[in-house]
Amino acid sequence: MYSACVRVTLVILCAASLLLTPLLSSDPQKWGRESPEYALCSAGKQQSPIDIITKDVIVNKTLQPLTRDYHIYNATLFTDGIEVEVVFSGKGEVVMDGKIYKLKQMHWHAPSEHRLNGVQYDVELHQVHASSDGSRTVVGVLFKYGPPNQLLSMLKPQLDELAINPCQGHPQQVTIPRFESLYVRRRPRDYYRYVGSLTTPPCDENVLWIVLTKVKTISKDQVATLKAPLCEANKRKNARPTQALNGRTVQLYSGL
Repeated sequence: MYSACVRVTLVILCAASLLLTPLLSSDPQKWGRESPEYALCSAGKQQSPIDIITKDVIVNKTLQPLTRDYHIYNATLFTDGIEVEVVFSGKGEVVMDGKIYKLKQMHWHAPSEHRLNGVQYDVELHQVHASSDGSRTVVGVLFKYGPPNQLLSMLKPQLDELAINPCQGHPQQVTIPRFESLYVRRRPRDYYRYVGSLTTPPCDENVLWIVLTKVKTISKDQVATLKAPLCEANKRKNARPTQALNGRTVQLYSGL
């Protein structure tokens, strides 16, 4: 996940400030030197994304099912040429450890940021949530090429509109008249959980990550549609490399 509101690869991200962070170096290794506020990008010990090695995960039988209670009616699609992001208005939340996190935005990265057993997938969706005390949880969904994804089929008219005049040097936006929350609220059977960070500057830590075990499908045409509103450099790749685990534990919730 990436950035100032959390950024990630083909992104649909950022919530607190709604509009995307300043232009960054295309080399994530340089982020920590670009500003004192970005120091964690280089010095942090709980950074994301990570490579999830399934033989090392620990099943936690006390974890609860992931239930996303989304009732979203209005949303806005933003782009700054670096990423694309959907910002929500309306009721949408997830409860983790008894704490309510409100859905703020979502974005995609291409290729994926998280990996499973060393495998990097074609796309990753991040659903970014924030609680009233400022803490954050992000739900990550991995995608591989295959049949089209219903959510992106719904967003195609708005993505096509943003792609008419891409890379304008300033944020552009288009309203999504009615966002069908069914496509993002289905309950998963299993998920991985660990404590990490935002995947873009300022790389804030203590972010609770939920990465679904089920890999979904997306068509190559849909990935091209997601990238069309971006500047050329960002069409190639907008995923941060995996970071060291540094002793952290990855837990598994299994609904079996």
